[in-house]
Amino acid sequence: MTVHVVSVGVSLKNFFERGYLERRKETTHESTTTRENIPGGSEAKRRWKEDKLGFDKRIYNVDDKLIDAFGLESGITNTRALDFFREITVDVQAKNWHAKEGISAELDTIRIITSQGRTGTSQGIKENDLAFLLSSDTEEGLACAIWTAIALAEGDVERVLYLPEIDDHTRLVRPTQGQVIVLRINGLNAQRGNEFTDAMKELGYLARLLIGNTGQRIDPILEPEERVLFHLSGGYRATIPYLIEVAKWLRSLDCNTQAHILPERAEEALSIPLLRLDPRQVGLELTDFKKGQAPALPEKASLEGYAYEQVGKGAKLTAFGQGMKILFEQHLVSGR
Repeated sequence: MTVHVVSVGVSLKNFFERGYLERRKETTHESTTTRENIPGGSEAKRRWKEDKLGFDKRIYNVDDKLIDAFGLESGITNTRALDFFREITVDVQAKNWHAKEGISAELDTIRIITSQGRTGTSQGIKENDLAFLLSSDTEEGLACAIWTAIALAEGDVERVLYLPEIDDHTRLVRPTQGQVIVLRINGLNAQRGNEFTDAMKELGYLARLLIGNTGQRIDPILEPEERVLFHLSGGYRATIPYLIEVAKWLRSLDCNTQAHILPERAEEALSIPLLRLDPRQVGLELTDFKKGQAPALPEKASLEGYAYEQVGKGAKLTAFGQGMKILFEQHLVSGR
């Protein structure tokens, strides 16, 4: 069983704008491009131009529509909002996208990574897996994330969940197996330093939900021996360092964690080495930081320049340090 963590960008938008795929063939003497029509592609193009496939904020209250359709409480009733997305899903034949090469970088990455070592056709997100799709808070980012989720769920919109935010108070009971959860992360496509910090804190909260925290009475989402697989291709390039560090922290806390990247036009994903940190040392160095500040540098200061920077006689947490303090919280007081 696997929990997938996938950063989603806007590569799916290219398919929506064209309605077909472009195939490039290169030989010694020339390069040619052909057009491949995709069932439902022309309808996807029409709907994208008409109303951004349900995400045009000039037409819809998108936030409310997503909560009504995919929010944690939406499963109580079969809402009109869910029916809205179900009808579009049928019209654009989204159930077939996950198996089609070239629809988007994210779908290609998941398909190839989950099929490595298997025979036959990849099933992508299996019934006993769970997937978190990390979305930016932009109109197009959310649209691509939700439609990527629907594609991974093979058109079953009832397998899709949506979390508009995550913070210190967020609690999440393990959803039904095979669910695809879209989590909106503020600052995922960071343009300013404070957005980078916000994103790292929210990723710290997500990682804490995965492994749990007894002091905060947070039960782990992960089941025993379950692995966490980070998909680093697709999404915004700026998110790659975010996710590598979070994967590293989880591995440091004895979580079975792997990270993979799919080079362009490659048929096999590459595994990224993940360094283990010493949780005891992390706890010792971060324990004196309150509201991101410490009155003095930690005695050993092995994490200086990474988790914190010296400011005057004291120290200030970096964006990475903000996320680490959340995830390594149980190790902070004693350093054990």
